[in-house]
Amino acid sequence: MSIESQLTILKALKGGAIAGLIGAGINNVWSLIANALGATIPPGFAIAVTMSSIFPLLIGAVLFFVFVKYVPKGKLVWIALSIAFVLISFYPVFNTTQLPDGTVMDDTFPLLVGPMHIISGFLAVWGIPRWSK
Repeated sequence: MSIESQLTILKALKGGAIAGLIGAGINNVWSLIANALGATIPPGFAIAVTMSSIFPLLIGAVLFFVFVKYVPKGKLVWIALSIAFVLISFYPVFNTTQLPDGTVMDDTFPLLVGPMHIISGFLAVWGIPRWSK
Protein backbone atom coordinates (compact mmCIF):
# COMPACT_ATOMS: atom_id res chain seq x y z
CA MET A 1 0.00 0.00 0.00
CA SER A 2 1.13 3.52 -0.72
CA ILE A 3 1.85 6.12 1.91
CA GLU A 4 -1.02 8.23 0.54
CA SER A 5 -3.61 5.62 1.47
CA GLN A 6 -2.16 4.81 4.90
CA LEU A 7 -1.23 8.27 6.19
CA THR A 8 -3.44 9.90 8.81
CA ILE A 9 -2.99 13.25 10.53
CA LEU A 10 -2.18 11.44 13.78
CA LYS A 11 0.54 9.36 12.11
CA ALA A 12 2.02 12.50 10.56
CA LEU A 13 1.94 14.32 13.91
CA LYS A 14 3.58 11.30 15.54
CA GLY A 15 6.37 11.49 12.95
CA GLY A 16 6.77 15.22 13.53
CA ALA A 17 6.82 14.78 17.31
CA ILE A 18 9.46 12.05 17.17
CA ALA A 19 11.59 14.09 14.77
CA GLY A 20 11.11 17.23 16.88
CA LEU A 21 12.01 15.59 20.17
CA ILE A 22 15.09 13.95 18.68
CA GLY A 23 16.05 17.28 17.12
CA ALA A 24 15.58 19.11 20.42
CA GLY A 25 17.88 16.65 22.16
CA ILE A 26 20.57 16.74 19.49
CA ASN A 27 20.39 20.53 19.13
CA ASN A 28 20.71 21.07 22.89
CA VAL A 29 23.72 18.75 22.96
CA TRP A 30 25.17 20.70 20.03
CA SER A 31 24.74 23.96 21.95
CA LEU A 32 26.91 22.49 24.72
CA ILE A 33 29.54 21.40 22.19
CA ALA A 34 29.43 24.81 20.47
CA ASN A 35 29.84 26.49 23.85
CA ALA A 36 32.93 24.34 24.50
CA LEU A 37 34.24 25.45 21.09
CA GLY A 38 33.84 29.10 22.11
CA ALA A 39 30.33 30.01 20.97
CA THR A 40 28.43 32.49 23.11
CA ILE A 41 25.16 31.09 24.45
CA PRO A 42 22.44 33.71 25.03
CA PRO A 43 20.41 33.51 28.27
CA GLY A 44 17.43 31.14 28.04
CA PHE A 45 18.82 29.54 24.89
CA ALA A 46 17.95 25.95 25.88
CA ILE A 47 14.24 26.77 26.00
CA ALA A 48 14.39 28.58 22.66
CA VAL A 49 16.29 25.68 21.09
CA THR A 50 13.83 23.12 22.41
CA MET A 51 10.75 25.02 21.21
CA SER A 52 12.38 25.89 17.88
CA SER A 53 13.27 22.24 17.33
CA ILE A 54 9.83 20.81 18.11
CA PHE A 55 7.21 23.27 16.82
CA PRO A 56 8.51 23.72 13.25
CA LEU A 57 8.65 19.94 12.82
CA LEU A 58 5.08 19.59 14.05
CA ILE A 59 4.01 22.24 11.53
CA GLY A 60 6.07 20.42 8.92
CA ALA A 61 4.27 17.19 9.79
CA VAL A 62 0.89 18.83 9.16
CA LEU A 63 2.16 20.16 5.83
CA PHE A 64 3.56 16.72 5.02
CA PHE A 65 0.10 15.24 5.62
CA VAL A 66 -1.62 17.86 3.44
CA PHE A 67 0.85 17.50 0.57
CA VAL A 68 0.90 13.70 0.60
CA LYS A 69 -2.89 13.40 0.84
CA TYR A 70 -3.99 16.16 -1.53
CA VAL A 71 -1.19 17.06 -3.97
CA PRO A 72 -0.09 14.85 -6.86
CA LYS A 73 3.43 13.63 -6.10
CA GLY A 74 2.95 15.32 -2.73
CA LYS A 75 5.83 13.60 -0.96
CA LEU A 76 8.28 14.75 -3.63
CA VAL A 77 6.86 18.30 -3.56
CA TRP A 78 7.06 18.35 0.24
CA ILE A 79 10.69 17.17 0.24
CA ALA A 80 11.68 19.79 -2.35
CA LEU A 81 9.93 22.57 -0.44
CA SER A 82 11.45 21.40 2.86
CA ILE A 83 14.96 21.47 1.41
CA ALA A 84 14.31 24.94 -0.04
CA PHE A 85 13.01 26.16 3.32
CA VAL A 86 16.08 24.82 5.13
CA LEU A 87 18.36 26.61 2.66
CA ILE A 88 16.41 29.86 3.07
CA SER A 89 16.58 29.49 6.85
CA PHE A 90 20.34 29.99 6.67
CA TYR A 91 19.95 33.63 5.65
CA PRO A 92 19.34 34.88 9.21
CA VAL A 93 22.05 32.56 10.55
CA PHE A 94 24.68 34.60 8.72
CA ASN A 95 22.91 37.97 8.66
CA THR A 96 21.56 38.42 12.18
CA THR A 97 23.12 41.10 14.33
CA GLN A 98 20.69 40.82 17.22
CA LEU A 99 17.99 38.49 18.51
CA PRO A 100 14.35 39.59 18.71
CA ASP A 101 14.82 40.35 22.43
CA GLY A 102 17.61 42.81 21.59
CA THR A 103 20.57 40.58 22.49
CA VAL A 104 23.47 41.52 20.21
CA MET A 105 25.02 38.47 18.56
CA ASP A 106 28.74 37.98 18.13
CA ASP A 107 30.75 36.21 15.42
CA THR A 108 30.14 32.78 16.98
CA PHE A 109 26.39 32.82 16.23
CA PRO A 110 26.73 30.86 12.93
CA LEU A 111 28.81 28.21 14.72
CA LEU A 112 26.06 27.91 17.31
CA VAL A 113 22.92 27.79 15.16
CA GLY A 114 24.09 26.74 11.68
CA PRO A 115 24.40 23.05 12.57
CA MET A 116 21.03 23.21 14.33
CA HIS A 117 19.37 24.21 11.06
CA ILE A 118 21.04 21.26 9.33
CA ILE A 119 19.96 18.85 12.08
CA SER A 120 16.34 19.98 12.14
CA GLY A 121 16.19 20.20 8.36
CA PHE A 122 17.50 16.66 7.98
CA LEU A 123 15.00 15.38 10.54
CA ALA A 124 12.18 17.15 8.70
CA VAL A 125 13.09 15.77 5.28
CA TRP A 126 14.06 12.26 6.39
CA GLY A 127 12.46 11.76 9.82
CA ILE A 128 8.89 12.94 9.33
CA PRO A 129 8.19 10.55 6.42
CA ARG A 130 10.04 7.73 8.17
CA TRP A 131 8.22 8.02 11.50
CA SER A 132 4.81 8.83 10.02
CA LYS A 133 4.20 5.19 9.13
